Amino acid sequence: MTDGWLGVESLVRTARGGVEVAVAARLVGTGRGWEIDGSKRFPAASTIKTAILVALHREVDAGRLRLEEERIVSAAAKTAGSGVLAMLGDGLTLGLGDLATLMIAVSDNTASNLVLDAVGIDRVRATIADVGMRGTELNRRFLGRAPEPGEAENFTTAEDLVVLLAAIADGTAASPVACARMRATLALQQDRDRLARYLPAGQPFAGKSGWMPGLAHDSGLIETPAGLLAIAVLTRGFSDPYRAEETIGRIAVAAMEAVGAEAAGG
Repeated sequence: MTDGWLGVESLVRTARGGVEVAVAARLVGTGRGWEIDGSKRFPAASTIKTAILVALHREVDAGRLRLEEERIVSAAAKTAGSGVLAMLGDGLTLGLGDLATLMIAVSDNTASNLVLDAVGIDRVRATIADVGMRGTELNRRFLGRAPEPGEAENFTTAEDLVVLLAAIADGTAASPVACARMRATLALQQDRDRLARYLPAGQPFAGKSGWMPGLAHDSGLIETPAGLLAIAVLTRGFSDPYRAEETIGRIAVAAMEAVGAEAAGG
């Protein structure tokens, strides 16, 4: 890690004391990257929904699915937790593209499971492997709660999320048209209390956060004067969720400053 990233390192170190913080960042298209515990595995929470988004668009590229294909939001399909579909009437019909938007923008668990069922867990796993996410595992559908002891869990790393976001950004995660569509979907993210927390008004941001008891994650693409920054911050052990969100937001600002300082110096 270069001197410009000491601010990020300091924020991570300050959060110690039973708290784990992992950070990975990459300037898209440059080969320049930085990480602190970037390969450490955490329960993925909703950050793994980005991989499902990519797998969906690969299926569309292959002609096996269409974004206009409709799925019925039945009572049996509804899942508790984040989102809005579980609160609406039974029998609503939505296209896969609209379900994907809900999966990302408001992290809707019902929509996520419907998309996952349409794509198939094996296709998502193949996407995870093909993109190069070495520490990520999709082992279950979304429960709307933390898994009980003995139940399967999904895992990811900060490095893997950055690899995935960079592949979307550079147009290699799927077709260029699909990648542009995915970036537009990620830009609809409504949770702006973490990486986007301290960004200037109007600063472009596209990403996917995740939360479970004891966990607070975020991953995203941030436009900087030096280029497009793919960044992920995963945390575990904060007793105060506000402090976790604040720390993630400050890490994003420090990372942008580090990128800017390196660009100015280079």
